[in-house]
Amino acid sequence: MMSKLINAALRGVTIGLLISVAISSLFTDVYSPVNPHSTMGIWYAQHLTGVGTMAVCILLWGLIGVLFQVGDWFFQQDWSLLRMTATHFILMFLGLLPLGILAGWFPLNLANILFFSLIFAVIYAIIFWISLQKMKKTLKNII
Repeated sequence: MMSKLINAALRGVTIGLLISVAISSLFTDVYSPVNPHSTMGIWYAQHLTGVGTMAVCILLWGLIGVLFQVGDWFFQQDWSLLRMTATHFILMFLGLLPLGILAGWFPLNLANILFFSLIFAVIYAIIFWISLQKMKKTLKNII
C-alpha cells in the first residue's frame, strides 16, 4: 500500500510539473509553478523564495497524486455506481478545492470557487454518464 501511495505522489509531482511548464509557456516567458496572479501565487512571492515556492508546489502536487490514489479505492467497493461516484465526488471536491487554492490554480474569491465547483460538477456528471454506459454494456454482454 505504501509503495502505491509513493508512486501516486511521484505521478502527481510529474503531472503537476508538466502542467505548470505548459501553462507557464503559454502565458509568459518566465516559469512559475503557480499562477503568479492567484492569491497564493502573490502570497508565495511575498513570503517565499523561488525554491521555497517550488518545494511547496512539489508537496501539493504529491498530495494531489495521493488523493487520486485514495479516491480509486471507492471504485473498488461493492457499491452502486451512484454511491461510488457520489462518495468519490465528495472526497475529491473536498480535497482538490483546498489543494487547488494552495497550489495557486485561481485567485481566491467566491466567483472562482463557484466556477471551480461548476466545472468540477460537470466533469463528474460526464464521468458518471460514461461509467453508467460502460456498466450497461457490460451487463448486456453478461445477459
